[in-house]
Amino acid sequence: WPLSVDWGSGIATIKMSVWNPLRLRDLAGMNLLKDEASAITALEYLPTELFPPLFMEAFYGSHRETLKAMVQAWPFVHLPLGGLMQVSHVGTLQAVLDGLDILLAQRVHPR
Repeated sequence: WPLSVDWGSGIATIKMSVWNPLRLRDLAGMNLLKDEASAITALEYLPTELFPPLFMEAFYGSHRETLKAMVQAWPFVHLPLGGLMQVSHVGTLQAVLDGLDILLAQRVHPR
């Protein structure tokens, strides 16, 4: 565990920080998103419960092509985007909207 000593007041104060490792699910999602083609192909086999965390990882990591594909393969009735509506992510949000446009143009219902 990382320790730091602060001598600011003439008395040693020891501070300890706790390291929280990432969960295996998060590590797997990050690894999958490194290769966009593989991530898009894997969506067909991705368990439903992994879609939301992978979507968030793709959104905040600006994996735009993966986001478009995820929107088209979204397995739920609703795709809640309200919390993601921030000006700093306009380009990423545009990728989500592009995915919706493609889905609507195909007139195919999500799985």
